[in-house]
Amino acid sequence: MSVKVIQVGLGGWGMNWAHTILPQVKAVDVVGFVDASPEVLKRAQETLGLAEDKCFPSLDAAIAAVKAEAVLAVLPTAGHKSVSEAALKAGKHVLVEKPFTSTLEEAQELIALAKRVDRLLMVSQNYRYMAAVQTVADLVRDGTYGRPLSALIDFRQNWKVTGHRYHDIPGPLLLDMAIHHFDLMRMIFGENVQRVACRSWNTPDSPFKDHAAAHALLALESGLMVSYNGSWVSRGTPTTWTGEWSVECEEGELVWQARGMGGDIADKVVLRKPDGSTKDLPMKPLALIDRAGTLNAFAAAVRGKPPRYFTSGEDNIHSLATSFACMRSGAQDGTWVSLSEILP
Repeated sequence: MSVKVIQVGLGGWGMNWAHTILPQVKAVDVVGFVDASPEVLKRAQETLGLAEDKCFPSLDAAIAAVKAEAVLAVLPTAGHKSVSEAALKAGKHVLVEKPFTSTLEEAQELIALAKRVDRLLMVSQNYRYMAAVQTVADLVRDGTYGRPLSALIDFRQNWKVTGHRYHDIPGPLLLDMAIHHFDLMRMIFGENVQRVACRSWNTPDSPFKDHAAAHALLALESGLMVSYNGSWVSRGTPTTWTGEWSVECEEGELVWQARGMGGDIADKVVLRKPDGSTKDLPMKPLALIDRAGTLNAFAAAVRGKPPRYFTSGEDNIHSLATSFACMRSGAQDGTWVSLSEILP
């Protein structure tokens, strides 16, 4: 039986969810749509063919009018806390976009509330649901090529090419974008970050108010070191959205990428052996990928069957804390910052 969901947020991203993602996921039935703007609601009705009796100006109005088990929150980050809190207090499970709150204190409050009301709080870390990502995570977690020894991550994009318009938000790279890569890092290695050292900067022609490029060294709990280099203002060859990864294990190097540009999948996993030989590795088949995979995983979790790499709020706060730690280190000229300072 499908999970009945109310979607909150019908701006550009919310419209994309409603038009592109929801029709793919048969495990979910969206019974209501919410947006505070009458103009946005009307445009959504006209564009998507939504019935007026399924559109509401507030979450409270939607909850009062339709029977739903869960809420999908796809509005700007500043609204995540209030909407998720209201949904949880109303006894609804919640799937919220990343970064799931503006502060760690807000995240901790939502996690505690979800526990009290015994409801799921899931963060949409959609990059987890790509074939290459899950293949590499399985290989590393299962020790297929021995222990992991180190990793390199490169992310390069140019805002002029992608049309990225979030120039005024805090942490356009480290908080809004690199959180994807930090979350994949935690997923693949199955451990959290212990401390970080980060330098961040802007190029002279950057339109971003906050730093849009950074280089970070991340020490995981086991001592494994990860080097991260990312830029929203790169003039180099762009990477895929997951970035270009090299994971060195005892028996070889896993080189991979996923989630291409413009809807291209571009998933690829290659094993490089110490003797110089290479081998394309078969990838884990996924019925639904990206945000559709996230939403499908949420529905499975609501029905009591969370997948292996499920992103609960309780888990995802460690990805959020990694971004905030890198931002603090960058503001302190690259000094080491312990995650225990960020997330006691």
